[in-house]
Amino acid sequence: MEDERRQALVKGVHHVGLTVSDLERSFAFYERLLGRVRDFSTESEGPVLSKAVGVPGAHLRFGFITLGSVHLELLEYRNPRRERYELSNADPGAPHVCFEVTDLKEAMASLAADGIRFYSDPLDIDEGPLAGYSFVYFDDPDGITLELFAHRGGG
Repeated sequence: MEDERRQALVKGVHHVGLTVSDLERSFAFYERLLGRVRDFSTESEGPVLSKAVGVPGAHLRFGFITLGSVHLELLEYRNPRRERYELSNADPGAPHVCFEVTDLKEAMASLAADGIRFYSDPLDIDEGPLAGYSFVYFDDPDGITLELFAHRGGG
């Protein structure tokens, strides 16, 4: 019964948050990538925020871009932070964000014209529950792994 109650409480995914090194550079990248502009951006700091996000002395700039019913949140911490570290896609905690597109080849051509380099050619999935789909990976300016995903039939 507890599982049913929990399912009723969780409505869906509201947003995916990505911490970036330069908010304006990242907004420019994602606005070009997604063909959408940010909904807003703002700034916040103080002890209540620091406690809420678990970052002492947090001074945060952030904003959202809406994609259907999910929002992409970009966050830039202005306070001192650690050096950037490299994660392999195989490492626990390594994120990636997948964007579903209507035409993978067209999306790739458009992004390649903007200088995006993909890890490989698209991988076609021919078996299993995702048969008929294709995907390709690439990085944002901070090295966050992104994915384009599409049904080969255009659906």
